[in-house]
Amino acid sequence: MVSDVSDLELLITSRTPIIAILSHEEGRVVDLLLRVATRRHLPVFRWAVTEGVRRLDGEHPAQRMYLKPADALAYFRSLSTGAVLLLLDFHPYLEDPVNVRLLRELAEDYARVPKTLVLVSHELPLPPELVTYTARFDLAMPSSDELEAMVREEALIWETRNPGRRVTARRQALSALTRNLAGLTLQHARLLARNAIYDDGVISEADIPSAMQKKYELLDQEGALSFELETAKLADVAGLVNLKSWLEKRKPVFLGADIPPGLDPPKGLLLLGVQGSGKSLAAKAVAGAWSVPFLRLDFASLYDKYYGETERKLRESLRTAEHMAPCVLWIDEIEKGVIDRARRFTLPLPRVLYRVYRGGGRAVRSRA
Repeated sequence: MVSDVSDLELLITSRTPIIAILSHEEGRVVDLLLRVATRRHLPVFRWAVTEGVRRLDGEHPAQRMYLKPADALAYFRSLSTGAVLLLLDFHPYLEDPVNVRLLRELAEDYARVPKTLVLVSHELPLPPELVTYTARFDLAMPSSDELEAMVREEALIWETRNPGRRVTARRQALSALTRNLAGLTLQHARLLARNAIYDDGVISEADIPSAMQKKYELLDQEGALSFELETAKLADVAGLVNLKSWLEKRKPVFLGADIPPGLDPPKGLLLLGVQGSGKSLAAKAVAGAWSVPFLRLDFASLYDKYYGETERKLRESLRTAEHMAPCVLWIDEIEKGVIDRARRFTLPLPRVLYRVYRGGGRAVRSRA
């Protein structure tokens, strides 16, 4: 949160006319803007199609005469002092040339009166006329400490609503739940925490598979990447003594915050063998041994007849794996992608796959 405040303040003080924030967390954005504006002694105005214009820094009524976007933008342009102007869900109105022109005039007038426009929505397809005036700002994902604090907060809320009862949570289960909430917004993570707590007042290992499943569903995939609920144990795999030893040694490296000296972070596995030799079971056992989500990337479902769709599906699949990290990403029959069809990808395949580990922090690739 502190980083978000300082980064957003830097954008505003660097005299950026328009800031685009792609997010579902309107409340969090408003809170950030109010904190920055208070530090910079700037008024904050918010426009929404349901209430018109309202000044947020203080007790001010909504001005419903400015419900129409063009009227609100004209009012903002008439302000004679610097301000932060927040526009919520403005993306449908960016198709109107009048609104685009008014936004451009506000941006070009910034040198005379520094008014920062902040567009917030779940999607923001900016017209070319505004791109040169705009900087994008991404909210940081909550840290593990923030997620754990949120889970404890939800536990206290449940206890308040259920007098005489206390939430029971094993430390190992709490850590596993917090770890599996990583990569979600605080709003979505809170929903999953409530699901784990509110049914019985207990946080246990039994809550983890359901949390992982719901997390995957929130990430909204199109089918190339699938979430596999069923995993296995190392005891289910016959032989492979060296692999089992390697996994046991690197488990604390994979799940821990600090890397023990002398051990390399696990970057992936390449499993080779004939059909029926246990490659798939071994991949599932990695996820089971480390208690992390198990994802399967099907190369056959990646390919699309339309230009650019194959690359887009691959990028989206790897982006989801990054959000699910730490996880095991099982790429089945990888030879179909790296031998006879790799030339179809605009990005070199090995470099793209490596980003799963580098971008997500800790993601294992098990390849067969």
